[in-house]
Amino acid sequence: MNERGEPMQEVEFARETLRFAQMFLHMGVTNTWLHRMLVGKLYYAAHHLGRRLLIEIGMQPEQWRANVHQRVLDELNQQHVSTGQMTLDAWRALDRLRGLRRTADYELARTMRLRHVNRAIALFAHFADECYRILGVS
Repeated sequence: MNERGEPMQEVEFARETLRFAQMFLHMGVTNTWLHRMLVGKLYYAAHHLGRRLLIEIGMQPEQWRANVHQRVLDELNQQHVSTGQMTLDAWRALDRLRGLRRTADYELARTMRLRHVNRAIALFAHFADECYRILGVS
């Protein structure tokens, strides 16, 4: 819940996504298709957390129609990084996770390996922890 007592579905989605990814890794699944899916889901969960941060300060990303993913990054930089609320490292984690998701989605000749999923989890966790701190959730 946020300060107004409204539920933040993005937080629960992010936590469930991380648990899901960790569960598959714990099961020892080594399928490149699944690795691509996990990287994508981790990115989108992080993207939704970024959108929640912007919603909390009165922005309306759900109304944006063009370049939404880049705009979320740009607005987070302007609204949170430049004001000192978010570290540049956390912002970079989201940006790098976006790049990893693009690789997973569009560079089909490149094999997605377990190390890519582990990297995505680390980037996700870094960004998500910062978002949770800013949002005041534990």
